[in-house]
Amino acid sequence: RYSLRQPGHAMATPEGPLTMTPEMYKAYEERAQFAEQQIKLLTKQISNIERRSQSGVSAGMDPSVVKALEKMKSVVIKGLIALKKSMIKAQQHSKKLEEENEALKIQNEKLHYRVKHLKKTLDAYDESSGKKPKSLTEKKSS
Repeated sequence: RYSLRQPGHAMATPEGPLTMTPEMYKAYEERAQFAEQQIKLLTKQISNIERRSQSGVSAGMDPSVVKALEKMKSVVIKGLIALKKSMIKAQQHSKKLEEENEALKIQNEKLHYRVKHLKKTLDAYDESSGKKPKSLTEKKSS
């Protein structure tokens, strides 16, 4: 929000205008230079890290060890890919089973509703015809 101005010029601040004295300007300039130096240093460090990571693990290591590590890495990656595929299949199967379960629950509720109303209809029919209503759970006596 603040802009760099020449010494003696007013700057706007939340508290009102601020006049930058030559000392304030110098301190501000020193901080800016220090920050620029830090940025250059950090940029250099990042470049070094990137260079090292591009050369891989092999920097300063025995070639047989590097070869063994690369082989192990490829085996682990293949295993992870296979695991991922099996996990995806398991998730799809699980989703399918959940959907089937939900459909069966709905079908079960509908059937219970039909049975309930069929029982009521049978009881009403038996009452209107003068017959004693039979319970569906009663056993026939012979």
